[in-house]
Order: sequence, then structure tokens, then C-alpha cells
Amino acid sequence: MTQTKTRKPTYLDLLNTICSQEGRAGVFLKAWAGKTPDPALKECLSFVAAREDSHYHIFKRRIQELGYQLEEVGDPMAAERLAVTGSGVSDAEKIRWLKEAGAKQPKPTVGDRYAAAIDDESVDPLTRSLLRWFADVEADSRGLIMEAYARVRTSG
Repeated sequence: MTQTKTRKPTYLDLLNTICSQEGRAGVFLKAWAGKTPDPALKECLSFVAAREDSHYHIFKRRIQELGYQLEEVGDPMAAERLAVTGSGVSDAEKIRWLKEAGAKQPKPTVGDRYAAAIDDESVDPLTRSLLRWFADVEADSRGLIMEAYARVRTSG
């Protein structure tokens, strides 16, 4: 059941951005998981990819609950990111490339934006709750990935 539209929420663009990024992240991580020869890294990447896919669907549903449709937000680096993560280059090279690509992200980051939205009382309570949950899960996923990356760097 969707809410009755009044005026477009100011945070709808943020929800579209999160949804779009999570969908792409699931694709990138699955591609990498399919190429890595490292069983532990494959397990970690597959686990986090499944989370990202889930986030895509949850945010898409929340956008619909607010009475809108997902408006995909593009990523000019998406094709290159998929080419790298789905390639046969070493896991260490992929990690280096992703770190460099991440340093080029515009500021404020999406993470900065959703952290601010959590405390913004103009954001409806259900969406703020969703964003708090999402921030916690993202932090956990980031920790798992960083642990896996550190292991790859020390063993590779």
C-alpha cells in the first residue's frame, strides 16, 4: 500500500541514489566473487553482494511506499568498475583500483548524506529507521570487506 502523495520528499533523491548504488554494488561484488580464486574472499564478497541486492529491493519498495517509482541514478564509473571487478586481474590489483576510485568520489558522499538524513526530523520516521538500520548493516559489511582485503594484501 503506497502513501498518498503530497509533495515530493526532499530525501527522495537520496533514496534513489542509495537504491541505485546498492543494486550496482551487488552486481560488481558478484562479478568479483565469480572470478576470485580465494575461497574466503569469494564467501565474503558473495555474502555482501546478497546484502546489497537486498538493500536495492528494500529501498525500491520504500520509494514505492512513498508513492514514487525508482529513478535510477547513473554512475559514470559503473562500466569500468564492472570491467575491473569481473576481470582476471589479481584480487590485490582490484582492491588497489577500488581504493583509488573511491578516493575520487564527490563530497559529500552518499554515506554523509544518509547520516545527515537519520538526524533530520523532516524525514519521515519510517525512512529514518530504515536509514539507521542501513547504516548499521553497511558498517558491518564494510568491516567484513576491509578484513577480507587486509587478508588478501598480507597473503598476496
